[in-house]
Amino acid sequence: MDPSKMTTQEVMMYAALFNAAIGLVLGLVPLILGFVKGRTKYGIIGFFACLVGGAILGIILSLPAMIFFTWLVVRGGKASVAGAQEIDSGFEN
Repeated sequence: MDPSKMTTQEVMMYAALFNAAIGLVLGLVPLILGFVKGRTKYGIIGFFACLVGGAILGIILSLPAMIFFTWLVVRGGKASVAGAQEIDSGFEN
């Protein structure tokens, strides 16, 4: 039986796919929190940042991206409709 051999390019491709899968899992944290908190823009950007960062440098880049975008989502809270109504009511006077 002949052992299978992989080229360097195949190994790098599989490593990038594995790391992108790690980034995908980590990117779900800001994505889900973004939808829950009403800050979908930061959630989606965080998801793609983790995905691409994971494919490039694995957990070294996707973990800080997850932490940063999760912080952005959590610190801002939900964009309230009441706040928008207060701004609109100021223009009515």
